[in-house]
Amino acid sequence: MTYLGIVGAILGLGVSLYIFKKKQTKTRLICPRESNCEKVVHSTHATTFGIGNEVLGIGYYVLQLVLWGIVVGGYSSSPWVLWMLTALTIGGALFSIYLIALQWLVIRAWCMWCLGSAFANILLVIALWGIPTTGLFALIASQRLWWVIVHNIGFILGLGGATITDIFFFRFLRDGIITEQEKSTMDTLSSVIWVGLAILIASGIMLYLPEQARFDVSAKFLLKLVVVSVIVVNGLFLNLLVAPRMRSLSFAREVPARRFRRLAFALGAISITSWYTAFILGSFRRISLPLREGVALYVIALAAVVTLSQIYERVVVRHRHTPSQQGGNLV
Repeated sequence: MTYLGIVGAILGLGVSLYIFKKKQTKTRLICPRESNCEKVVHSTHATTFGIGNEVLGIGYYVLQLVLWGIVVGGYSSSPWVLWMLTALTIGGALFSIYLIALQWLVIRAWCMWCLGSAFANILLVIALWGIPTTGLFALIASQRLWWVIVHNIGFILGLGGATITDIFFFRFLRDGIITEQEKSTMDTLSSVIWVGLAILIASGIMLYLPEQARFDVSAKFLLKLVVVSVIVVNGLFLNLLVAPRMRSLSFAREVPARRFRRLAFALGAISITSWYTAFILGSFRRISLPLREGVALYVIALAAVVTLSQIYERVVVRHRHTPSQQGGNLV
């Protein structure tokens, strides 16, 4: 099964090099009629921290090819090599899922070459099942402190980003509308949240692997898993339904505007509550609360904050439409 690592690395490298060449020569990609490769590879999401995703892909797949060459060629079975391979593949798989979500929810277009890169990552993940895990898990367990630190960094980025996003959201709505520049700021903060979530999940996997038996029966871990799942699904809805129409979010009395505004308030409330819930769960070493009761309390908390968000939305609307406030800013 490990040979799939070589196949996946070569396939992914070929795709990344092809996209890189086409962008450098400014020529169109060969793309099926039902997809829109140009829209995807030239979108604002085609770079990460100022580096083209295809350039990152080239570096990623070259490193994958080298590591898999070492493993398949029998040059080394060191746990450190296997650890690098596992960490690299998990990170690449999460980034690939993120890029697919961007195509589906944000860009609203598909690039077959990008999906080919995702398929290469699937092969790399499958290949991981063929490597020995005894020494690998022992090595991962010995680095637990570092994974806890990285896990907390993920929380800082995600929780901080969600908190600042909500603060800016209500600040930007002072004039009753979100401008293009303000939407761009919100998009940047959203990217920070997704990076934090990816770090949180990747480090969580590293903490989980060496102690699967203990975590599988831990009510605290399972509840945290439920909360993180809600964060992911809620984030997808925010990007699918709210982000593309952010500039149309106003305090007009028309029914479509009101429904969209209420949805934005509700999803925002779910996001911030879920992030703080996950943080609180992670802060306690042990929680004796059974899973069923924990989930019930979490659902009650979500219902409460969503209700409060709708009440707050109505209060703000009434405040903006009182005669004394016409023409003024919301304070």
